[in-house]
Amino acid sequence: MTLRSLLLCALALLSLLSSARTSPMCNNHCCRFVEGFPVRLRRLREDYSHIRDFYEANDDLDTALLDQSVEESFKSPFACHAMNSILDFYLSTVLPTAMAGVTEETKDLKPHVESIQQIFDELKEDVTKCRNFFSCKKQFDIKNINSTYTQMENKGLYKAMGELELLFNYIEKYLASRRRQNHATST
Repeated sequence: MTLRSLLLCALALLSLLSSARTSPMCNNHCCRFVEGFPVRLRRLREDYSHIRDFYEANDDLDTALLDQSVEESFKSPFACHAMNSILDFYLSTVLPTAMAGVTEETKDLKPHVESIQQIFDELKEDVTKCRNFFSCKKQFDIKNINSTYTQMENKGLYKAMGELELLFNYIEKYLASRRRQNHATST
């Protein structure tokens, strides 16, 4: 063995050892879901970038739907319940309304709304499967969001769709905190 090949082997071994230290050993579905979420988030943001201008241009309400209380819920011990409830709200109310409202003039929005709907559906399924992994403490009350959305009448759709980026940020921060916790417990 030459000195060069010995050095290359040593570098490869060091690289392998350092990557093993920095990434958690995901030996279950929930850990892999949390670790793989950034890929889904990139897709959500990419799809949203194609529809954002339309929904924000039609949102003329000053009231926030995803207000400070929702952000605080995503930082609390029951964040997974908040995420699950809000995903359910978007899947059962907001996104179907957005799909039903697609017209000939807005048909280019449809594939992006469908993609967001599919990713949210998969995300909700994973959150439900991983309730024990997230160790949620109590239920999140979605009634205020539902009530505010209903009071907004037909403008509620634009508000809810216009605030998707905010929701993505809340979910990202929560799952990133779970990733950090996985990294801490695996080292």
